[in-house]
Amino acid sequence: MTRLMALAGAVFAAVGLTAGIGDAAAQSVVNKIKQRGYLSCGASQGVPGLSRPDEKGYYRGFDSDICRTFAAAILGDKDKIRFVPLNAGQRFPALQTGEIDVLSRTSTITYSRDAVVRFVWITLYDTDGVLVRKADRITSPKQLDGKTVCLQSGGSLTEKAIEETEEEHNISMKKVYFDSTIQARDAFFGGRCDSYVTDGTAAAGQRASVAKNPDDYDILRVGHAAEPNGVAVARGDDQLFDVVRWTVNALLWAELHGITAKNVDEKLKAGNSEIKRVLGQEPGFGKPFGLDDKWVYNVIKQMGNYAEIWDANLGKASPLKVERGMNALWKNGGLNYPFPWD
Repeated sequence: MTRLMALAGAVFAAVGLTAGIGDAAAQSVVNKIKQRGYLSCGASQGVPGLSRPDEKGYYRGFDSDICRTFAAAILGDKDKIRFVPLNAGQRFPALQTGEIDVLSRTSTITYSRDAVVRFVWITLYDTDGVLVRKADRITSPKQLDGKTVCLQSGGSLTEKAIEETEEEHNISMKKVYFDSTIQARDAFFGGRCDSYVTDGTAAAGQRASVAKNPDDYDILRVGHAAEPNGVAVARGDDQLFDVVRWTVNALLWAELHGITAKNVDEKLKAGNSEIKRVLGQEPGFGKPFGLDDKWVYNVIKQMGNYAEIWDANLGKASPLKVERGMNALWKNGGLNYPFPWD
């Protein structure tokens, strides 16, 4: 018996759950995903760099690729996935009703939201930003007094950022609400509003990918929150929660150990004992989560590590060129730290 299997058996025995494991597993969304043959992921309706379909309908972006890692972990194939575009008001009910299996769509963890669904991991730390036209010569939040701001309804933290800005600078802005971030964005670029507020990373994406001339726009930081955006699942499914949590952990762990999509085969053969174990050489490694023993290998081979996903969609290999900042590993001054595999 392997160390991991022995530990799992001891835990189950200690709490008297062994007899019910089969029944619980039968109800898990993980089993439904396997039977269905694809994972259903909640996506945005179009945020460049994060979650947006290209001209062929293929979803691209950081949030979309994070969701693909779960398909790779559960089904062994990153492309066995279907994306469901959702606005802010639709995203959490879609999880609760089972319309989607996982939500990976610029969603900030809050107390009230986590009481409704279960956030699993912070995948992206962000701030709030306001897009303005350089021609308007707005260089500080105080100059937004009396200006109109386009924003998506249901995005509570971006609205809070505007309220904090109003209070801090003793100004008043005119809020213009839209059902989706696309409508709010298009209204701003179409001249309906003087400004447009959204997550800072999203603002950079909109400027780089949607504006006819990105150099015509500036981004002002507003609010004081460092928004913790994460992936979420419905409450009551421990197996899916575990799969999602440890898949994200695997991305960070792989980055920490220099394991990439290109060298993962070499690492599997010549890495240290922990690397070989996590990449699937220990029989039974995937059993506690109902996964193939090489599920981590499949994820890294197909999607790369966290840094590779970041760079491709948001960082140096993308039009956005967003710095990692808080999203760097802890050793590089960021907030990301992988859990140990003991």
